[in-house]
Amino acid sequence: MRTRTTAVAFCVSFFVSTCGVAQEADNAAAFASLADRIASEYAISADGRPLSLRRDAVLTWTNPLVGEIYGGVYVWTDQGRPLVIASFYKWYRPHTHSSHEFQSLTTGNIVATRAGQKNWQTSSPGVTWTQVPDAPPPGRTAAQRLVQMRGLAKRFELEMTEKDDSKTRLRLLSQPLLRYDSPASGVIDGGLFAFAKATDPEALLLIEAQNQAGETRWHYAIARSNFLAMRAQYNRSEIWDVPQLSSTESYSATGPYAKFQFDDE
Repeated sequence: MRTRTTAVAFCVSFFVSTCGVAQEADNAAAFASLADRIASEYAISADGRPLSLRRDAVLTWTNPLVGEIYGGVYVWTDQGRPLVIASFYKWYRPHTHSSHEFQSLTTGNIVATRAGQKNWQTSSPGVTWTQVPDAPPPGRTAAQRLVQMRGLAKRFELEMTEKDDSKTRLRLLSQPLLRYDSPASGVIDGGLFAFAKATDPEALLLIEAQNQAGETRWHYAIARSNFLAMRAQYNRSEIWDVPQLSSTESYSATGPYAKFQFDDE
């Protein structure tokens, strides 16, 4: 009898586990379609110029440490250069809401519209560009420059302060989310890198070989992808420090970082 009871319990446990995995697969597929649709519904411009949406997500992510949640990261560009990034994500447990998280990647002003939703309108820069210290001249070939960009990205360390004041060192994703160039903007080559918690991007690093006054040098810019406080170091020297944003700041849709939350999407 004990053996039979154990066998029945195992079968029930296996069935529940299998159903759970199948349901998660269904949720992930449903979210992917939802995220693509949401991205296509936004019209975004920078200083009055319409931006182009890259139709496919540059990253899909999840964070099983906090629950069942799926996210997709999308980029809008101007002549190839990324100027806006968004992370759309939806909870399936323990919560059920979804969020749209935007960050400006330009020094200009952004306007984003979506039917039936408050517009996102910025009046301050999303990034500040700085020449990378002690960087070699950009390589002659695309392959050489990618190796350089990845090497330079490893010199940056980013840390996020959690709600309970504990510190989390963010993990650099080894491959850029996006590789690009924009001759019209003087960008010979560029990479958009992410620093993540699990696979969830929390901060962004842009590295570009920019041609200025006839000289090509490596430049970088850092941006948040979360409302929490963050700091960055380059070769162990602090270079960037941003405070935690209040709910009013995050949801005002007027800053370079903006967030929208929905209960019925």
